[in-house]
Amino acid sequence: MALTSLPVTAVTIFTRNWIFPSFFCKLIGVFQGGSIFVSSFTLTAIAIDRCLLIIRPNKQVMSFNRATLTVLGIWILGYSLALPVGIYSRDVAYPGICGTFCEEYWPDFTEDTQRSDSRRLYGLSVLLLQFAMPALISSFCYWMISRVISDQIERRRGHNLRTEAEEKLVNRKARANRMMLFMVFCFILCWSPINMLNLYRDFINIHTPKWFNITFAFSHAIAMASAVANPVIYSWFNPQFRSVIQYIFNRRNQMMKRMSFPNSTTYKTDPIFRPIDSKKRSELIVPEKIDDLCLPNEADELL
Repeated sequence: MALTSLPVTAVTIFTRNWIFPSFFCKLIGVFQGGSIFVSSFTLTAIAIDRCLLIIRPNKQVMSFNRATLTVLGIWILGYSLALPVGIYSRDVAYPGICGTFCEEYWPDFTEDTQRSDSRRLYGLSVLLLQFAMPALISSFCYWMISRVISDQIERRRGHNLRTEAEEKLVNRKARANRMMLFMVFCFILCWSPINMLNLYRDFINIHTPKWFNITFAFSHAIAMASAVANPVIYSWFNPQFRSVIQYIFNRRNQMMKRMSFPNSTTYKTDPIFRPIDSKKRSELIVPEKIDDLCLPNEADELL
């Protein structure tokens, strides 16, 4: 998504000219729109999958074949919804005003009003399918997960049946729940500005004011940041990942200090400069169970 959307949009906004080939004007609309739809639909599918894992833990929700079909369906649907942009896009020259731009010309577009009802309808559909519905479905799924986890905690607390293993399980569920809620919050935060600007352009002001381009560029960059936010969020809430990162930075600092003070007394006495033995190194990197390295969609890791 970042590769197809961010560079082309940034170059066009700041140069105020379409410097790419004419055929690329049609292709880039499909690539940009399709990647955005795929990203939103994938997050929604992950939310539904996690919700079903929590609600029906004893049933196999997603087999390999079903997962493959789901991913394939998401990609086909996402790029199909983006086809109208590619069909009705073309490069238009504005001599004496600025350069050439890649713009959408819909069948009912009129020069007098500079408006298109079908473009408005499509823009509203994009808002609902790409932003509103994924946000609502994901929020509902994570609310259901939160309710199930809270009920399980209260039930076990009332019967005093918590063992050490159950305590770890509850902590992992709570951590996964916080991670999911944060992902939904970031999705809404990243995509709200650009969707509001698109609505403003389609329904309120067809002649973009001076502040629109720079605001749109900034909002577009925030939206593209959503592609990076999810891996960062997952890594931050993963204790094994944090342990490895902490170990790497500690070792780097040790090596830098060894190079700076090769003959120093501090180097010989301070524990931070002493090499980490193999046992401690394995404790930092190797988890207690192989299950701790499961992929995010594994029930044991998420719960």
